[in-house]
Amino acid sequence: MLKVIFPLTVALASFSSHATNFEFSSGIGTQYGGLIGVQAAIKQEKSKYFAGLGLFGVSAGMQYVLSEDMHHALGFNTGRMFQVLGEHTDYVALNYNYHVNGFHNSGWELGTGIGYFETDESSILFSSEVVEEEKEAKLILNIGYKF
Repeated sequence: MLKVIFPLTVALASFSSHATNFEFSSGIGTQYGGLIGVQAAIKQEKSKYFAGLGLFGVSAGMQYVLSEDMHHALGFNTGRMFQVLGEHTDYVALNYNYHVNGFHNSGWELGTGIGYFETDESSILFSSEVVEEEKEAKLILNIGYKF
């Protein structure tokens, strides 16, 4: 039992020794769950792990700071957008974000990227039978404000 508890305790202790902050933001784009939404994030020195809840979707992802000035970040996100009459779109995207006031400060966050989108359309409302399926790559845009 001690062999299991000790490594777990060491791992959690090392995680808690890093500065971890919570951040909330709102915006538009896939990082915010689709059309318009909010994002909650756990932020460490050079990384951010987030979950987004939008008007018609959900998203989760991460970012990692690339530059010493803490303005440029690269990351990915994945999620699902729900549409009317049983249609939904699953996506995974690679993103570049520019943090106008820096990674750790409040302010605007502007992002772009490329995503792979897969849309399933059902024949009857709430049916699991897929009638039509679309797969495509798209350019995406994310704009948000960090509080």
